[in-house]
Amino acid sequence: MTTTFDEATKTAIAAFAQLDIYTAVQAMRAEADYDRERDLWITRYIDDHGGDGADDAAYDALHAQAEASPEYAQFIEAVRKELTEYFEVSGDQLDCMVLLRNDDSDELWAEINRQRNQLGTGEVRGDL
Repeated sequence: MTTTFDEATKTAIAAFAQLDIYTAVQAMRAEADYDRERDLWITRYIDDHGGDGADDAAYDALHAQAEASPEYAQFIEAVRKELTEYFEVSGDQLDCMVLLRNDDSDELWAEINRQRNQLGTGEVRGDL
């Protein structure tokens, strides 16, 4: 069975496949920290605004409200700057990893590694 990816994912796969192994691993690390920091910020926002986790609809509404807040935009800008500098990756490389992690399937990583092998850039594990 062949998995079809949307155009944005195909573009991200191709871009990631071209990265040297060091940069690829650094991009994966940056994305992991980005995801963790983002989740922590949203959780704190929800807790601070009365989210008790009992009502899924209320939780979802607070989650959406958190992501729409100006504070979130400021936070994201700051954390992206910090992580791209620390891990020495570009914003585009981080964005690529964020998009790839949205799928994060075995099929996705098989395609990434198929392309990386073709290019000679070396396989990576998707579970970093």
